[in-house]
Parts: sequence; C-alpha cells; structure tokens
Amino acid sequence: MRVSDLFNRDSVLLHADMADRDDALGVMVELQESNGVITNGTAYYNAILQRETAGGSTAIGGGIALPHAASAGVAAPGVAALTLRRGVDWGAPDNRPVDLAFMVAVPPDAESAHLLILARLVNLLSDETLVRNLRACVSREDFILRLARAEASRFA
Repeated sequence: MRVSDLFNRDSVLLHADMADRDDALGVMVELQESNGVITNGTAYYNAILQRETAGGSTAIGGGIALPHAASAGVAAPGVAALTLRRGVDWGAPDNRPVDLAFMVAVPPDAESAHLLILARLVNLLSDETLVRNLRACVSREDFILRLARAEASRFA
C-alpha cells in the first residue's frame, strides 16, 4: 500500500488560515468526509479529538502533526493533508507550532494498515527537503506528486 495512493486533490488543503488545532482537525475531517473516506464525521471528529486529548498530542515536532484514529465512522483507509499559513499550537514536544498536518483515518479492523500508514509518513517526513517542498507547494496536485515521488524513491 502506498500512502500517496490514499490522497486525491480534494483531500489536500494548502496555505489555510486556522484559529487553532481543533479547527484544523475539523477541516481535515471535512476533507475526508467529502471524499467518502469518513462516513460519520461527528463520530470520527470525536474519536480524533479524544486521541489528541487523552492519548497525548500527535504533533511529532518540526511543525508536523499526524492526527490519527480508528473509528466505525470510517469506510476505508484515507489520508488528508493540510498546510497552514501560520502554525497553531498542537502541544508539540518541541513547542513549535504545527503548520503541516496529515490526518490518517482507518476503520477499526484496519490496524495493520493504520500502523503502516503512520510508519511510512514518519519515514517520509524525516526528509527535511521533502517537508520544505511540501510546505511550499502551490497546487494540490504538486503536493501529491512530490509525496508520491518521494515514496516511490524511498520504498522502491
């Protein structure tokens, strides 16, 4: 499974203005809901918010967050991405505001896919050049293409 195959142009929003983490989470849920990945946005939003508050922040540092949850409100594995003009507080371990987020949504019976997607994203996002390029993308198609090329190169 390629993470980049879980995107389409409607699952990416670039250079958005968000007031806070909760707004960013809500927008990413809407992106996935509009694609049919999430069938119950309210249930998934509640699951992701609980994961963020009770399970600890999904910010990994460097201005990046990987919110994720398994929920019955998810039809199939999917990923949404969001870049922000101004970072928002996400409770990151390095206290840096998050301006790049990837939301991973999976159904409850897809735990191995869940872990694979997260591992691939963490691996890809360890490449500072890729992260810088993703932040600078001006089109959703370019964002997905850059991610796909990096993934193909790293996981040939």
